[in-house]
Amino acid sequence: MPLQVSTAAHIVLVLHDFSTGGSERIAIRLANQWARSGRRVTILSGASDGPARALVAAEVTVQSVWPEIRRSILSRVILGTAMAENIRNLRPDIIFVPGNFHFLLLWALGRALGDECPAVVAKISNPIRFPFCPSIVAALLARVIRKGVAKIDSFIAMSAALRTEAEPVLERPDIKLIHEPNIDHLQEAAPDRIEGPPLILCAGRLVRQKNFLLALQAFARTDPASGAHLMILGEGDQRRRLEAAVDRLGLSGRVTLAGHVPAIRPYLRQARLFLLSSRYEGYPAVLIEALAERVPIVATDCSAALGEIIAHPSFGRIVPQNAAALGEAIDTMLDAPGPEADQVAMMLRRHQIDRVARQYLDLFDRTIATRAETHTSGRKQAA
Repeated sequence: MPLQVSTAAHIVLVLHDFSTGGSERIAIRLANQWARSGRRVTILSGASDGPARALVAAEVTVQSVWPEIRRSILSRVILGTAMAENIRNLRPDIIFVPGNFHFLLLWALGRALGDECPAVVAKISNPIRFPFCPSIVAALLARVIRKGVAKIDSFIAMSAALRTEAEPVLERPDIKLIHEPNIDHLQEAAPDRIEGPPLILCAGRLVRQKNFLLALQAFARTDPASGAHLMILGEGDQRRRLEAAVDRLGLSGRVTLAGHVPAIRPYLRQARLFLLSSRYEGYPAVLIEALAERVPIVATDCSAALGEIIAHPSFGRIVPQNAAALGEAIDTMLDAPGPEADQVAMMLRRHQIDRVARQYLDLFDRTIATRAETHTSGRKQAA
């Protein structure tokens, strides 16, 4: 593996697959931008297909292990081990891990590569804390996590609050703050919306974490006189359960489970409100996209980062995870004027893709330089 380089000329982004998760989508956006900046970028995955594959730019190389490895209980360990040979052949300067889901994969990859492992940068995509565990159990889990991510050279947090949460668990005081890059450019004016019944939008994988059942229960409590319609974008293993809940709650005709869509922006441009009902989140970047389209938000208290996103009263409301509070907030925000344009513009600047991609590349280069300095110092001491 190359050791003494000062620039991350070749970046490998590891993905389990091209699913529609937010972490994967954001990672691909970054990969595209890095490639356009002149870096060589390879996406190394366990499977070559999936809805997000279409988002990859032509400048980015995609390589998959063979035989391909689909998601299962042990797939991350199996995939991490299998990727070792690809990494040896690719000889990247740095590996980027886009979120907590891939930490187990990285642990297996690090064990397989040993001292051959290149520099690694990882993004913290979800909270690393255990508030509902007894203190002894939480301490044990934290120790396991620290051991599992020992080969990571640099960590990135998407908000100051998430960094503060992660530092004592990881025992890493040097976690870098870089915001999510989900804005291409600043939009000067709010889009015109079609007149008619207000559209409430949800988006995400149909899985337990997103808690769309709570969204349905809250929507059932809203004032039917508003004529509002709830649309949920995304696919997942809870579709049948949600369809049954729609019927049970008497919401047929008022709710649409629209499935996977290639882009959320056209739907946001018609929405009156964005609803986030999750049990937990890291940095729910979709809220930035909603605000960019001047769509107010109602969100459960699912992330320590929400106060940094819903930072102005006009942006929306953060409420407890119960249907009554959520339903009341929906009714209130449907009648609200919407996010103030100057406040939105101020917040969006930190999320522009070109600015954020440059921050990542600067961190990659610094990480490479630190590796080289450490290697040189070690050789001198050995001599």
